Amino acid sequence: MTTTTTTSPVINMTTVSSELVLDPSDNAWMMVSTAFVLMMTPALAFFYGGLVDRKNILNQLFLSFICMGIVFVQWVLFGFSFAFGPPVSVGFGSFGDSLLRFGQRLDDAYSPNYPLLTYAAYQGTFAIITPALISGAIVGRMKLIPYMIFIAIWTTVCYDPLAHWVWGENGWLKDLGTLDFAGGTVVHISSGVSGLVASLILGRRIDWKPHGSIAHNIPFTVLGTFLLWVGWSGFNAGSANVASGLASLALVNTYAAAAAGLLTWVVIGTIRGQVSVSGACIGPIIGLVSITPACGFVQPGWALLFGIIPTIIIYFLLLYKHHMIFDDALDVAVVHGCGGMIGAFMTGLFSELSNNPGGADGAFYGHPIQLWYQIAGILTAIGFASVCTAGILIPLKYTIGIRLSPEEELRGTDSIVHGEKWILTDKPCHTTTSNGIPANRSQYSPYTIHNN
Repeated sequence: MTTTTTTSPVINMTTVSSELVLDPSDNAWMMVSTAFVLMMTPALAFFYGGLVDRKNILNQLFLSFICMGIVFVQWVLFGFSFAFGPPVSVGFGSFGDSLLRFGQRLDDAYSPNYPLLTYAAYQGTFAIITPALISGAIVGRMKLIPYMIFIAIWTTVCYDPLAHWVWGENGWLKDLGTLDFAGGTVVHISSGVSGLVASLILGRRIDWKPHGSIAHNIPFTVLGTFLLWVGWSGFNAGSANVASGLASLALVNTYAAAAAGLLTWVVIGTIRGQVSVSGACIGPIIGLVSITPACGFVQPGWALLFGIIPTIIIYFLLLYKHHMIFDDALDVAVVHGCGGMIGAFMTGLFSELSNNPGGADGAFYGHPIQLWYQIAGILTAIGFASVCTAGILIPLKYTIGIRLSPEEELRGTDSIVHGEKWILTDKPCHTTTSNGIPANRSQYSPYTIHNN
């Protein structure tokens, strides 16, 4: 594909190849969406940071922040090429687009209306936030260098192949018929399952309590929720890849599911006796996670169910999660893993071909086999993420070690790893349950707050 230049600064449609035409409005929309999705990683840092105890808050912020460096460098070097480059097998792309050496060319497979560089940047922000989600499962007990090594390897051997299978040219799950508009399998199931496996390999925290952990800063969590909700506009609507009616559908569905998740959590909490602020922040996140695979395939009325049904299920899973043997500190496996699975399955029920020519009718519209395609995607993401995570962490565990010593863990990662402390308050002011509920509030929400 040959590239030509234009000397006119005022035209609206710029020809950059003999076949494809640059649409500045689509390019602008995708760059704005890229910024929105990039913002979600610091938003996640605030969301997670507010839920951990005072001695680990800076470390938790950093675990998300460092992904912006590690993953995007990997993405430029070879990650984008592995996920979206010229295919050489069903598992990977190739090194053909390594170092993003394609200039300003357009690409008929991924970005026919705007530069492939914009698409690469957009997909890079997805690659950044996915391993950052895993950090919520390993709060306060993993060494920093092994974590950074894990992030780099996991992005290469787990995220990149999954992205290729589901979204890439000739990806086998895409060709099979699995629908995932914006990352229910690629992002949420993979990170949720990996968080569960990582928490099992690391073991429980030394100071783990079955009925609650310290939430140092609830306003941080509220701020993170607001920013995540806004950022999800680019995450889901941007996945339409153009400024179109499909983007509008994805945007409305995203907001509808988030709102329904919020209200569902509040209604259940009210019925059970108490609505906590930190708990109310979980409801919209569940809705956002669950609608992610479906937002470009279903009608807004169905999108409400993507907020209601998963929130009900996950609410009660969280009530009893403290009976489980694993210590997934911030419920990555339940909220993102289970939320992604439920959303992907429901996509197979409610999707309509009339909403998106690139989709398919679901079981409720005369195409029941779509459920099996969705199940294939779910099981593939579960199995592949489990094997990849274990295959990385177990060798690290028995070579350089991955866990802090008991003494270091009790002192906290802020002082041990970073040599800094969170000093805005002398002591935490609230207790919230991120993996259970306080014994004296067991009849209420799984995210109940009480004064110390």
